[in-house]
Amino acid sequence: MLRKLQALVALSVCTVTLTAAAQDPTGDPIAEGDADPEAPAPEAAAPEEPAVEAPVDEAPTSEPAADDEAPSEQATDRAAVKKARVETSVEEPTGAPASGQATETPEDWQTFAKGYFRAPMTIGISQRRSPDDPNGPAQTQYSYGPNRTVDANYYSFAYTRLQEQDWAEIYIGAKKKHVEAAVGLMGSWYQGTGFRNLDSGWMPALAYVTLDTDFALGGLEPNIAVTGGAFWPKFGTFDKYDTYTLGRFRQMGEQIELTVPVSSDLTVALTQGFGTGRDGQYNPGAPPPYNFSVGLSLLHYEHLRVAYKDYVDVGLHYNHSWTRDPNVYQSTVVGRSFTPAREAHVTTIGGEASLSAPYAGSLWVSPSHIAVKNGWAIGEAGIEVMHALSGDGLAANYLAWTGSLSDSTGSGSLFNLGFLYENSLSTLMGEKPGRVPDVTLNVFGLFADITLDLPETSTITQDRIGQFKYGADVELQALDWLAFMLRWDEVNYNLDHGGYVFSAITGRMTFSSHFLSGESIYLQYSRYRYGDEMVLAGKWPWGTPLVAGSDIIQGGTYVGDKPDMDVFKLQASVAF
Repeated sequence: MLRKLQALVALSVCTVTLTAAAQDPTGDPIAEGDADPEAPAPEAAAPEEPAVEAPVDEAPTSEPAADDEAPSEQATDRAAVKKARVETSVEEPTGAPASGQATETPEDWQTFAKGYFRAPMTIGISQRRSPDDPNGPAQTQYSYGPNRTVDANYYSFAYTRLQEQDWAEIYIGAKKKHVEAAVGLMGSWYQGTGFRNLDSGWMPALAYVTLDTDFALGGLEPNIAVTGGAFWPKFGTFDKYDTYTLGRFRQMGEQIELTVPVSSDLTVALTQGFGTGRDGQYNPGAPPPYNFSVGLSLLHYEHLRVAYKDYVDVGLHYNHSWTRDPNVYQSTVVGRSFTPAREAHVTTIGGEASLSAPYAGSLWVSPSHIAVKNGWAIGEAGIEVMHALSGDGLAANYLAWTGSLSDSTGSGSLFNLGFLYENSLSTLMGEKPGRVPDVTLNVFGLFADITLDLPETSTITQDRIGQFKYGADVELQALDWLAFMLRWDEVNYNLDHGGYVFSAITGRMTFSSHFLSGESIYLQYSRYRYGDEMVLAGKWPWGTPLVAGSDIIQGGTYVGDKPDMDVFKLQASVAF
């Protein structure tokens, strides 16, 4: 009897052990990342550097809060190269599982975390008289850099990404075959280094689920992916300036993407999306759930992409946003009530093309046309395009919207053209990227031709504005861990008036564990030169700020003075 009992116990232990082993996950979780600033990531953000976005097959993009700065380049160019290399190096397991290792089933979930942050210390240096002794001698002042520059606002055409601000985001999710889900947390101000900014944290910021499947169709094997939730699909990403020539959509909605591999060299993809934006305001003094009011804006977009090998990648794009919700504008004031709000819309049509050739480098070009009607009625939701958030941002930045309907209704159009050319010494020599030393050249620019549709009663003196910013940089990757960059930027805010111009020469020294690893700490110095009209809290001839928000952060004693000419920066960033 005792022997039978011992045998029964042994059998039970073996059964439990085998069951646990069969359920034990194999391998490490797959860490996903896409490198995008401002944001945001995100073209991006930064501007300049990443933003990381998680929608669909993109990683998060750095992006600033609506009243701060935004996302975006999507993690640095180096990080993007690294990500591509890592992804292409992953091999699917073949053959039988190793001894003692359980076989993975379709029900096995793998968790992942991916994200990006940048943490800049920026100091503006100038010689100025003391605000309490305006007739005294000028003395050296050290100020918070973004306060006294004209190119630090993410929501302005003046943005160069040289002075991008705080941004952090992380996506935590799970995936299995044909399924991915994630929740994103974002913020644009590091609370532990000073005062608390209650508007800077987005928790939660985004959340989405993507389902995809392969199927057979006439000898082809297309893939269809469906995404739902709150996510930020983007098109026409311009990393150098961390903006979008076609649009990034801050939406709660859906996206369907059909990808057809016509051959091993040719791929066609069609993307369709529909979503809503939440336009409203928060009242911290009211008890929940009555402490906010929401109006709904609507948007849809379609994008057709054709890619041939690594040589040609062309996309055609259309998007449209509008509103039909009277909660957006409950006012009965003539001209700013729901009736004209129903006529409001933002419509974008355009495309982008990437061309690459051995030895010749790569060229990206993206033209777009944006038509705006009563832009004031579509607020902080929906489309982000050309350094502006939704119709209200386009109206204020480009269409002379001052709040006075007799001067402007925030209506008109923009024709935009962005370009970026890149080549490197390794490409010229026919070698794969990754050699050291290496030298990389970038030439880039963004042009906007703006037509204002003004009322007959308008006192605004221009119905046409041209804006053009351009530049170039050269980077020497001297060692695996050390790089030097020299960059030149020129920004002409009003091509018909010479005083609205500024330029910058920037030097940067970057340290990293390896230049393909995705993290860096850099030291940077920028020397600025300003035209006569580019001043602190500068204004257009019709009285609106040249740079959105500058009348608030640059008001006071030094209004009308030159911005800081010398700006020093130390920035840490990582995309993972």
